[in-house]
Amino acid sequence: MILSRVADGLYWIGRYLERAENVTRLLLVTEETASEVVGLDEDLARAEWNDLRVIFPGPDREETPPRHPAALAQAALAELSIDPRHPYSILFSLRKARDNARTVREALTIEVFVNLNETYRELEAYDERRIGDGPTMRSALSDAHRGILSTAGAIEQTLARDPGWLFLKLGESLERVVRTVVVLRAKLPALASPEPKVDLPLFHSRWRSLLRGLSSLENYRRVHGARMEPADALRFLLFDPHTPRSLRFGTAAVKDLLEGISGAAALSAPARIMGKLAAELAYQGEDELRDGRCLPFLDHMLDELTRAHETLSTTYFGT
Repeated sequence: MILSRVADGLYWIGRYLERAENVTRLLLVTEETASEVVGLDEDLARAEWNDLRVIFPGPDREETPPRHPAALAQAALAELSIDPRHPYSILFSLRKARDNARTVREALTIEVFVNLNETYRELEAYDERRIGDGPTMRSALSDAHRGILSTAGAIEQTLARDPGWLFLKLGESLERVVRTVVVLRAKLPALASPEPKVDLPLFHSRWRSLLRGLSSLENYRRVHGARMEPADALRFLLFDPHTPRSLRFGTAAVKDLLEGISGAAALSAPARIMGKLAAELAYQGEDELRDGRCLPFLDHMLDELTRAHETLSTTYFGT
């Protein structure tokens, strides 16, 4: 048995670490993509940064976002990397992961704890120096990304495969599939339109950026080659059973972890929710795509993932 306090702490370590990694990667990819297209289409560059504000909403603020792409980029980079008040900033997520790690120190190895603490302290140092220029911020993001991946590696290499491991990986896996849904929901209205509003090379560049932002470009190319076909890319991100950030793979991973926690013979309420969702993706999802119901299906997925989180919190954490 595992104490609910420990299970809760490990679950949130997994969620916050995965969230920090997602934000870091998407900031790096967005910065590169926006820099490439800004000389060709300023509206497109602005759209890339505004999409991030939808994917990672911050606290309500009265000021209007900067209109110039460079100023908008700088504002988004600062908010989502080192703003301690932004609920999705890298610094905020690392701090929350570290706070949870302190409460369950006995369940972690020294390698995990030290890597996490050092990654947080290094990014916090950038905040304290009030770094504002682009190159230094990109360096900070790259350093933070390496630190987060190093912490994830320490988790993989040093933690025992016990119930605590299942809860930590559950948090990581649920956060990953939730974020994939949110990214797709923000990006697809522009990308899935029958008539692209930008030149075809730029349109395909945005699809490549989407795949890169979800760590799936190389995996897509292994299956489909270098040619970019939007329909193939969307189908890959939704239904591929092997790439870690596809919705089908991620949903099945959450289902398997919940079954590992509850036991297949006595499925918990969240395990039943995720089992049904995994079956929908495996057997009915292609119909949704063919019928043009992709966006409503993503909304349905997000609702069910939220319900799964709420029921597992009640079932295992008493919250």
